[in-house]
Formats: sequence, structure tokens, C-alpha cells
Amino acid sequence: MHDDNIDAFTGGVRPDGLKNKSDIKVLVCFLLSHSTQPLSRRDMTDIFLDRGLANYFEASDAISSLIRHGNVTENAESGAIEITVSGRQIADTLYDALPLTIREKSLEAMSKLINRRHVSKQNKTRIEACDKGYYVTCTVNDGDMETMSVRIYVPSYNYATVVRDRFLDDPETLYRAVMAQMTDTPEIAPVPKKPKRKL
Repeated sequence: MHDDNIDAFTGGVRPDGLKNKSDIKVLVCFLLSHSTQPLSRRDMTDIFLDRGLANYFEASDAISSLIRHGNVTENAESGAIEITVSGRQIADTLYDALPLTIREKSLEAMSKLINRRHVSKQNKTRIEACDKGYYVTCTVNDGDMETMSVRIYVPSYNYATVVRDRFLDDPETLYRAVMAQMTDTPEIAPVPKKPKRKL
């Protein structure tokens, strides 16, 4: 662990995100030590970006630095990065230096990414460009059988990725909502979530 006290570039980082290269490295080790699934370099940077925890380039540089110093290894074939004994020692001894909110947000983001990966194996999405925007097709499958497919127009690619990600977060809710409306059976509709009270 070298050059740890150099401030990290913070473009795109939330105010409560990580501003120090050393902290970013510790968070990488912390997440890898808690992951139940193989994670790639892209997965890791997506986790950081999802909650604005660190800048993309800083997160990627932190992973490269950990690999160089033997704290993390990267599988040349699968692209999976795995924590080593020394990396686990970093996670175990330094994790409490990270703010609790950062740890919680990063674990939530990792859980969401792993869940999307699982869901996307069963349910499919496709983004197609058209003259004035994009079409997003969301397909719900039950085993080998396609049970529902919804196609939505959106004006930009950013909206398209939002639709795709929201669907992959919870395809069952979309399925139940459409079925309740189309079959006039409101009892199967998803229960509306109560808005969170602002303190």
C-alpha cells in the first residue's frame, strides 16, 4: 500500500464519497472479502459508480494498484478479481476506518449488482436505437417459456438504461402489475411501497 495519502480525483463523487486513494483500496478489499460471487473489474467500478462512492478512474487505479502489490489477483480468462491473504488482512484490520454509511451503501450496491446478474440469466432486456430515441424490450421468462414481453419507447439512451436496470431490479413487480391491469384482477397487483419519511 503506497502513495495512500494522495487525495483522489473526485469528479462525479457524492459529498459523502471517498476522497482518499487509501480508503478506496480498503473498500475494494472490504467488498471482495464480503462477496459471495466472482466480481470483475467492471463489476467493482459499477458498484462504486452506482452510489457515487468514488471516481471511476480512481476505483480502477485502486484495483490495479492492489493487483500490483499482491493484495488482489485477476483471472486472465474469466476477468474475476479475487482477494488474497494480504488483501483480506487489509479488509479485516482497516474496514472500520471507512464510514459506516459507505460500507452499507457499497454492500447494498454489490447485492443489487449480484441480484441483477442472477435475474438477467432468466429475464432478458434489449435496447434498440430508433429514429427519435430507443426501444427497450423487457422479457419475463419462466424456465424456457416466455411469459411476458413489454416494449417501451424512451427518448435517450440514459432513460433506456434506467428502464433496463429498474426491470432487472424487480421483474416480478412489473409482471404482476401488467397481469393485474390486463386481467382485471387487482388482488394480484403488487402492494405499493410506502414512501420513506424524511427526517
